[in-house]
Amino acid sequence: MTQQIPQFLTYQNIPVWRHAVVIQWAAQLVSAFVVVGLVAAAAVNLTSAINERDIQYGFSFLSREYQTPIGDHLLPYDASDTFLYAFVVAATNTLFVAIIGVILATALGIAVGVMRLSGNWLVAKAAMAYVEFFRNVPLLVQLFFWWVILLALPPIRETYTLPGGFFINNRGLSFPSATASGAESWIWALLALACIVAGVIVSRRQARRELETGQASYPVIAGWGTALLGGALAWIILSLISGASPFTLSIPEQQGRFLNIVGGHTFKSGMVALLIGLVMYTASFIAEIVRAGIQSVSRGQTEAARALGLTPLGTLRTIIFPQALRVIIPPLISQCLNLTKNSSLGIAVGYSELTGIAQTMTQTAPAISIFLLIMLCYLAMSLTWSLIGNIYNWRIGAPTSR
Repeated sequence: MTQQIPQFLTYQNIPVWRHAVVIQWAAQLVSAFVVVGLVAAAAVNLTSAINERDIQYGFSFLSREYQTPIGDHLLPYDASDTFLYAFVVAATNTLFVAIIGVILATALGIAVGVMRLSGNWLVAKAAMAYVEFFRNVPLLVQLFFWWVILLALPPIRETYTLPGGFFINNRGLSFPSATASGAESWIWALLALACIVAGVIVSRRQARRELETGQASYPVIAGWGTALLGGALAWIILSLISGASPFTLSIPEQQGRFLNIVGGHTFKSGMVALLIGLVMYTASFIAEIVRAGIQSVSRGQTEAARALGLTPLGTLRTIIFPQALRVIIPPLISQCLNLTKNSSLGIAVGYSELTGIAQTMTQTAPAISIFLLIMLCYLAMSLTWSLIGNIYNWRIGAPTSR
């Protein structure tokens, strides 16, 4: 005679020690407790070791004056600013290089990846040579290579003058930049953002209309047209009301006895070398990701598109690439993470990024606290890229990146 199992020891009429879901949850809970215990023990041991050796730590230094100049800074900065603000300036420098680098590397990687599949033998082999070279040379070596090339350019007195107000010399690259005029600039920026949102909405509606009716609606042209026209009208109206443009264009010029370049904005040689190196290196990996993603789409899709009369470019844009994105996006996000973390090598070429400035801070502040802040900053940036990729994958129904 079998013994009756108490009800509280069953789940869905199955004994809890035999139910797969219960066993999985129990294993995860046990693992979580073990991990938390190990982390807590490590933290206690670390704290004890720090106290025994009288190593300074804490974050009270963040309110002190940094009293050290920062060579490159996108935000206004003075040596009398606090450690906290200097840390924000450094993080902004890193974030700027990461965002610009990701955009440029993605565009270049997509182009090279498509070229690798070209029917033209010369184009395909040139793309392959690019990938094999830049992917297999260490990034630090590439950064030194570009930095040496930039330092070998003529001095500022003999600078190369390019069309459009661009100057390039051994100090860096100078180019025209927009300067905010006041409150009108913020108002126009908000209106421009609203126009971009309106352009996205119009583009999606036109695409839906084209899909439902079969009539050409040109969603890309309609979206861009809405955004640009709205932004232009907002600019004109604000200029007429306030009597001044929201932004003024500052063009660099050679002035002074020593022909210094004034006006515009200048990217110093270290920043230019870092950007070029990161873009060229990361694009070689992205190119292979794009090539693999395109090849993952069934060849029958291309044949069906050709049978419908689509051009090769139209087939790639509307049929192949949207399907390949399901395969491309997860590893692409990993490359975005790698580029962001690799920007810490900017210290080797004299760019004032997060790691380099933090290393300087350790001379007058607790090193443990500073490097803890660095790790948290890079972790936040990496999680942001992962969140962007996971949101996109969720929208298209693809597996999320881990």
